[in-house]
Amino acid sequence: MEMFIIEKQVLDELTYRIEQLTSKVSSLYATSGIAPQQWIDNLQACQRLSASKRTLQSLRDSGILPYTKIGAKVFYKPEDIERMLLMGCKSNKIKN
Repeated sequence: MEMFIIEKQVLDELTYRIEQLTSKVSSLYATSGIAPQQWIDNLQACQRLSASKRTLQSLRDSGILPYTKIGAKVFYKPEDIERMLLMGCKSNKIKN
């Protein structure tokens, strides 16, 4: 792992700017009336869809289920999971 040293003044300035950015984003959300989006992780998606990890992988690979990957973790928008649930319900109704 590469390590580097920065001066305390630089660290303090960076910390201050991050706090300003966080404050600005919070302020924008508060004035817009739009809540920050909640993401669903892979485990939650498996539980909600009653599907295996492999099934979710197949849905991602085929482009059916949109996702965002941060590092090694996969996240889904709640509305995409809800859409999958509705598609499953329609499929079941058609089969019956």
